[in-house]
Amino acid sequence: MFESIGFIGLGMMGLPMSKHLLDAGYNVVGYDVDPEACSKAKANGANIASSPREVAERGNPVITILPNSEIVEDVVFGDEGVMAGAAEGSVLIEMTTAYPMSTLKIAKELEKKSMRMLDAPVSGGVVGAEKGSLSIIVGGDQDLFDQCRFLFEIMGKNIFHMGAVGSGHTMKAVNNFLSGCSMVATSEAVALATKAGLDPKRVVDVLQVSTGRSYSTEWKFPRFVLTRQFDDGFRIELFNKDLDILTRLGRELKVPMFTANMIHQIFGFALSQGYGPKGHTSIAQLIEEWADVKMEE
Repeated sequence: MFESIGFIGLGMMGLPMSKHLLDAGYNVVGYDVDPEACSKAKANGANIASSPREVAERGNPVITILPNSEIVEDVVFGDEGVMAGAAEGSVLIEMTTAYPMSTLKIAKELEKKSMRMLDAPVSGGVVGAEKGSLSIIVGGDQDLFDQCRFLFEIMGKNIFHMGAVGSGHTMKAVNNFLSGCSMVATSEAVALATKAGLDPKRVVDVLQVSTGRSYSTEWKFPRFVLTRQFDDGFRIELFNKDLDILTRLGRELKVPMFTANMIHQIFGFALSQGYGPKGHTSIAQLIEEWADVKMEE
């Protein structure tokens, strides 16, 4: 159906995702504010545009995966933005972990140009993007989802349609909240056990086959924490932004989020201590500092 696909945001997630589309034989027209990211995409075979507007002029659908909703709105609504270049009836697939209310605003504006939108955030991190094994959580009209599903299946493994526009971004916020909870709770638990004299690796081994298991015990601790790598590719500053989405949504919908606000405060404190550029698994290092203990193999 689609001959040329626009792709805006060629960072740690977008670059491998766009490469999967290229490897599947699709022409990709890419753009990023970072010239190095554009160079890498070009080396993969992408055509590079000079602006989001040019991407929309040359590609349909246009996929965006960017740091936050504010940037998405600039990319879509700016003078050199997607709406300025897109033809009537074009499609925007917004894959950022974004604020649902902003997503609804964008969708409403796109309707004025007879454009359609899917919100389709992803879960699985850089490793999932590279392997093409992402979970992709989609909101939007069923018929448009059906038309675009083949693209999602190129970039991911588990594809879910959650309902109307905005529902994908809502679901992603819920997922990342629970991911943050397990990371903080596991860090506290393993730090305590380590300080009590237990081997942290053995502690994680036990948790992984017991009722305390989670993705943090299965993957994050063995791969990033116990090895002291912390190079998970998902920066603390971005994780904190995702928690802000969740807590803002809780306030707007008048849902009490006691745990969410506590986890948000922990990641916010990490941000204030200079952890922003570090991988989110480095939250374990902050807890180590508080506990005066080190969790390592």
